Amino acid sequence: MLIMGAGNCSGQAISDFSKHIDGQLMRVNALLVASTIVIGVMVGIGAYGQRYRHHPLTSFFFLGASTLFLPILSYVVSTISGNQGPVAVLSDTQIITAWCNTWKHITLVLVWASLVQIAAVNTSAIVAGDDKKGRNIASPPAMVLLVQAIWTSYLVVNFIGKAYDADFGNVFIPILVPPFAVLVAKLLVKYHAWYGARGSLAFGRNPNLIVGYMEQLKAELASEQHSLPPLIVTGEDTTLVHKEPHGYSLNQANGTGIDNNGLVTIDRVWQLEDDIFLTCSTKQLKDLCYSFALFKLLRCRFARHTIAETGSMKAHTLLPHVLLQVNDDERALGVIADELSFLHDYYYSSLPALYSRSWFPILSIFISLLSMGWSLFCILATTFVIVMLASKGGAGQMHCSIDCHPMYDKNYGSLFFDFAPVFLLAALVVLAEVRETACYICSNWTKVSLICRYVRHASSWQQSPWKKKLIGRLLRCQCKLLKHWEDKMNQCSVLALNRRTTPVALLHRLIPLLDRKKVPRAVKIAVLKPLRSPSWKNRSNGVASLCTRLQLQANNNPFSASSGVKAIADTMLVAHIATSILEVRRSEPPRQADSAHKIAATHLSRYCAYLVAYVPELLPDDDEWCKSLYKAVQKKGKRALGAAGGARAAASNPEALVQALNARPETAHYVLKNGAELGKKLVELAAEEGEEAAWEVLAD
Repeated sequence: MLIMGAGNCSGQAISDFSKHIDGQLMRVNALLVASTIVIGVMVGIGAYGQRYRHHPLTSFFFLGASTLFLPILSYVVSTISGNQGPVAVLSDTQIITAWCNTWKHITLVLVWASLVQIAAVNTSAIVAGDDKKGRNIASPPAMVLLVQAIWTSYLVVNFIGKAYDADFGNVFIPILVPPFAVLVAKLLVKYHAWYGARGSLAFGRNPNLIVGYMEQLKAELASEQHSLPPLIVTGEDTTLVHKEPHGYSLNQANGTGIDNNGLVTIDRVWQLEDDIFLTCSTKQLKDLCYSFALFKLLRCRFARHTIAETGSMKAHTLLPHVLLQVNDDERALGVIADELSFLHDYYYSSLPALYSRSWFPILSIFISLLSMGWSLFCILATTFVIVMLASKGGAGQMHCSIDCHPMYDKNYGSLFFDFAPVFLLAALVVLAEVRETACYICSNWTKVSLICRYVRHASSWQQSPWKKKLIGRLLRCQCKLLKHWEDKMNQCSVLALNRRTTPVALLHRLIPLLDRKKVPRAVKIAVLKPLRSPSWKNRSNGVASLCTRLQLQANNNPFSASSGVKAIADTMLVAHIATSILEVRRSEPPRQADSAHKIAATHLSRYCAYLVAYVPELLPDDDEWCKSLYKAVQKKGKRALGAAGGARAAASNPEALVQALNARPETAHYVLKNGAELGKKLVELAAEEGEEAAWEVLAD
């Protein structure tokens, strides 16, 4: 081998050196850009699409991104560090030596790494779940985040140490230390919050306490009359408890009853005056606390506990007597939506665990503000530098001087590939931090916490005008990003009659997407109507009512076990097909708009088909069996409609559709046959008593 001396460089040698450096930079830049895109998707899913986090494909995506981060970072840093200082490149039988400077490049890469990890910490969820009967749903912060932070911190310390050796280490400390300090602070807060919430009676161990409390409450409710049972809202950690076989029991107050002085129960919240929260709707705040109490009962079900039903049933008596007043459908549905929203937050976000201590939210907001400040500084700084570089013709990621050619100085790469990922990641971090801060300020968890603190300290807080004003502002705060309830329902149809032929409809067939529609008020009225009935507790199910109205006997009942209907999914699909048949019937005379009963029946029918096809886990039947049933019915239905000349021809009138579904009784699916039989009886009822009577039967 020959080491090239000064003035001995050939054009080929310089070309080989440039190709070597350009190739390394191209691979590094490709990894940085690709990783930034992946992190952007992760932030979007983690912050704004949490319901998709537990999808198998999404979980695989998160796992792959987390696993590959350390190898990618290590490769990028080692490649750049290897090109810092003296560099030797082999060209044929000659060795070309050069001196390269990569300080700017590696600094921006480490800033990029810190922003990546801050974004990852923001999107990671911690769940202080309950371990019951082998169903462990507790989710601590991912250990891989801690490992990544430790390794990246080592790289930063090592880099700053080398910079000190070059007598300019002080330049990089204010650039690299702040983001990693924010990263470590976020991790420590999350780990501390998870550990505290896991052992808290108000969070991780709450189902055990609620079960024991309901057992104690059962005896009290049997001897006393309560308009509303004292369900627990907050304050579990302020009470003294002792362990029992069924959970935790609260200490007795002088042997006379449950000592609940430290607890805030729903009956205490219900006694609040209407003017305490200034212009806030006290009724809405009471409903929110009621939803929170019901959420705690629902958590017992998720933890597979068997709770005393007495208090639960008495709690639900509030629905028909208070929440289901005439023309107040939204209030009752709002209670249910808030209850499910609390449940969603508990199992899919870090927000609840951070309320295990009163100072955690304040500390988290402070750290988020620091993170936002640093990210905004990065955005402004990178914007300024990019503009300056553009005006000067750009700058390279590496600057190299070849020893064998003293006049050869060249910039390799473009700093744009370093600044652009930093800019994009800083913007993503700002968006994530804004959302997280909004969660703390405007979330229902904050409102419930404030209301319960007011209940405990009402006398002192009422004497403080500024406290009342601050509480009123926080309780009025609303954020659309935190609304999980979209007031929409998915729709699905087995027979797919009257398909449109527009380009959009054809594209919809190629890319099957669920049809989502706003929940009509008629549907809400139909759902709540049975609960408004004075005899709602003794009301039979809708199938029995339908059979009675149509005078169906055991020998001609499409819902009977002798007809093959043995499961909830069978019943849903039979009713759905019958509804589709009745929907084909032309009104005489034609109506300008559909009636409320028809709107409710058709929307609920398609929603039931959606449940069977896409979310059978919400039904008591086996998931795989439900999916196979839907596919079999859909396949047989398409075949029957095709044999009858297509869906459009078969759907020309209900008689033709019934005949098409019953064309081959020996091979037709039992769900199709039963649905056709039920649809035929509904059409006959519509002919005898009017179409509205048939739709009313289905809607009820």
